[in-house]
Amino acid sequence: MIMVVRIAFATGSGGLDDEIYSRLGRAPTFTIVDVDEKTGEILNVKVIENPGYTAGSGAGVKAAQALGDEKVQVYAGPTPGPNAYAALQYLGIKVVPLTGYKVRDAVKKVLEMLA
Repeated sequence: MIMVVRIAFATGSGGLDDEIYSRLGRAPTFTIVDVDEKTGEILNVKVIENPGYTAGSGAGVKAAQALGDEKVQVYAGPTPGPNAYAALQYLGIKVVPLTGYKVRDAVKKVLEMLA
């Protein structure tokens, strides 16, 4: 039986070759990756626009809500601000602080950190 984990990464333009963006709330996109927990195989990749990117205020919370709507289980990227962090916790989304990686490489790192 395949155990899938859904991980969201804050990204600039999206995709596996994009770098993790420097902020959660103001990241233009999120790259959402479904990964086989046991093998590390990437099963699906989806890029969505971040509604917080253009928000006047509450960008982090809007971003967290979008990840909740996508049924994300893990957020990996820069440490969120306090309101966004609280929203992610409320939604049951695990936060993995991670920067300096391309999404493709970050997937493996996140799985190691979750193990």
